[in-house]
This record gives sequence, C-alpha cells and structure tokens, in this order.
Amino acid sequence: MKKYLSTIVMLCVAALCQAQTATAIFDKMVSTFKASGTVSASYSMNGSKGTIVMQGAKFRILAGDVKSWFNGKTQWTYSNQTGEVNIIDPTSQELQMTNPLAAAKSIKNAFKMAKLNSKTGYALKLTPKKKSNVKSITLYLSKGYVLTAADYVTTNGTYKLKLTNYKKHQRYPASTFVFDKKLVPAGTEVVDLR
Repeated sequence: MKKYLSTIVMLCVAALCQAQTATAIFDKMVSTFKASGTVSASYSMNGSKGTIVMQGAKFRILAGDVKSWFNGKTQWTYSNQTGEVNIIDPTSQELQMTNPLAAAKSIKNAFKMAKLNSKTGYALKLTPKKKSNVKSITLYLSKGYVLTAADYVTTNGTYKLKLTNYKKHQRYPASTFVFDKKLVPAGTEVVDLR
C-alpha cells in the first residue's frame, strides 16, 4: 500500500512541476514581449499574409484582405469583403482576438497549460478549463521566449499562425496605430459603430 501511495504522490508532484514549468514559460514569454518595446513581425495564417506592429496595447495589422488599427481605445478595421471601414471601441473580449497582451491575461485564467517536447525552443499546449469553441491552442516559442507559431484547433477548424522577421525596440510614430485612409481604396465608406 505504501508503495502505491508513494507512486501516486510522485505522479502528483511530477504533474505539478509540469504545470508550473508551463506557466513559468508562458509568463517568461509575456514578460519578454513587454520588455521588447514596439515590435514588428510578418505573419501568415491559413493563406493570409501580412505584417503586424505592436506597442503595448496598441497594434496595426496590414494584410491583403484586412487592415486594422488600434490606438489603445478605438479600433478601425477595413475588410475587402465588406469594402468599408468599421470603427468600434472594442471590449476586452473583442481585443483578445487581436491583441496578444489582452489574450495573455485571459489565457492564464481560462486555459490549463502543459509543456510539450520541442527541439527548437519551447512548446505549450493550452486546453480550455470550460467548454468553448476553442478546443486547444499550441504555442511554439524560440529559446528566447518569442512566439514563432501557434496552432488553434476550434469547432470551426484548425488555424495555423506563423510569425517571422520579428524585430523588437522599433520606432514608429503614434499615427501608426490610427486609421490611415491612404492604405484603403479611395472613397471607402467609414462606418462609426461606437
């Protein structure tokens, strides 16, 4: 009986160490991002390609089919599909879909984390604590704790994100994070949904 009890205790300790290690890696990724100042990167996700610039809570995403700006309060989004720019003051939930820092806060509360084996850095598998349309998220990080890729498995399919050309401590003016009408077709309708 003592042998079985000690085996169970060892398995529980190993499981706790695994969770702490995954959480520590995740926290290091977030702190590395915060310490990087303004960052820029190229990305691809399921055939869509573009660039992203992030400065704290602010961001700008420029892709072939979607362009989005967020200055910390207001978000402007242009879509080829609608042919218009929509203006909103996004909720914290809406920001989680596009802003890594906003997503990081909710991820720690909403997901269980496990460390996976990786030869090139770190890999974390996140599974939701409650039923959700997200089944799992796998994050791939460099040895320097920079996110390089992610796989999102949802009820609607799988989405693969890849980040390249990651640059930190970049210099961009405040206007970078505000809608620029020169980056959308002339005469595009702007719809204020606030």
